[in-house]
Amino acid sequence: MINPNNPTGAVYPKEVVEGLVRVAERHQLVLFSDEIYDRILYGGATHVPAATLCEDTLCATFGGLSKVYRACGLRTGWVYFSGLRAHATDYLEGLELLASLRLCANVPGQWAVQTALGGHQSIYELTAETGRLGRQRRALLEGVAASSYLSVVAPRGALYAFPAIDLAKVPSFDDQAFAMELLEREHVLVVPGSSFNVPYRNHLRLTLLPDEETMREVFVRMERMLGSIARR
Repeated sequence: MINPNNPTGAVYPKEVVEGLVRVAERHQLVLFSDEIYDRILYGGATHVPAATLCEDTLCATFGGLSKVYRACGLRTGWVYFSGLRAHATDYLEGLELLASLRLCANVPGQWAVQTALGGHQSIYELTAETGRLGRQRRALLEGVAASSYLSVVAPRGALYAFPAIDLAKVPSFDDQAFAMELLEREHVLVVPGSSFNVPYRNHLRLTLLPDEETMREVFVRMERMLGSIARR
């Protein structure tokens, strides 16, 4: 489970998280919960950690410095285990042994963890409506709204959106071919939606990271390309 989600930007409500936890418990599955975007939230969205709901199976929660704390270069992350751990002693000991084999640990990154978690949480200023990420998210949504070909479920977390192309207007659309042509002709890089193992081929993953002016230009170029394909 990835919550907040990559590539869609969805933030799962408590009942969805709880439902997935119950499925894992019922089938005795280990629940791996990627929550690295847990504080990157928009529009009053609330993140519910899976560990707070998981009791009858093992839950592994993943986090790190690269997203919320914008420290990708430190290459520092973590996983903690909760829920039912008594039956997983051998598994956890094996993980500890593997971790102990890392003789050249990332010491500067490890020192950064305490400061990051315990210090000023500047991410909230960035994700506010007036913050940089909040404004860039709004620019992306405005770009989609102005398009003749695109629609999107507004992202409520993480750093991405997953817009769809209207196949009634662009019936020949193929996400991988479009992504390559957009890069070659308009110098805009997007990720084809089918890269995320979905059966449909009419979605793209966009990131919220470009500044507002760049974001507006991205949609001008995408719209030009979509119009060209539609006319074919």
